[in-house]
Amino acid sequence: MQNKIETTRLIISDATLDECDELQSICETWEDKKLMEGEEFEPDFIKKSLTVGDLPPLPHASKDNYRLKSIFLKESGKLIGFTDLYFGYPDNETAWISIFMISKDYRKSGYAQEAIDSIFTECSKAGFKNIGIGVFLKNWRGLRFWTKAGFTEVTGISGNAEYSENTFAFIRLLKSI
Repeated sequence: MQNKIETTRLIISDATLDECDELQSICETWEDKKLMEGEEFEPDFIKKSLTVGDLPPLPHASKDNYRLKSIFLKESGKLIGFTDLYFGYPDNETAWISIFMISKDYRKSGYAQEAIDSIFTECSKAGFKNIGIGVFLKNWRGLRFWTKAGFTEVTGISGNAEYSENTFAFIRLLKSI
């Protein structure tokens, strides 16, 4: 996948350590993350993602297959979000997105769909046949977004067996590209 992707309104590029503070502040715009997922972002989430990677549970997972991508507005250069990709999880034909965030101030503007469409295109060009995503079931906004984007194949559900305010479940969705 290219290091830099340009769309009509966005530039998506490999994140750098210089962007850590700004990317971490975008994490903080997700005010109800603890309610949906049971925990807040770690204060060094972005730095760890850039230095170690947010790697999947594979015996030989490698940071070489992981990319954290910053999303900028093309016109102003404003950093408005980020995503990550792991190439080859859960199988060699799939690219996995473990997080995708657009800053609260820039949601509902079509930027998320524009970014995801370009990632689909680039992953397809790179030879991947699928994109996978995991969403916590209490994340209604995320579930609506991803299913509207074509993630309709359920590949697994895990989490607590009983529902309560303090229990959580996670659904894995797949889209063929």
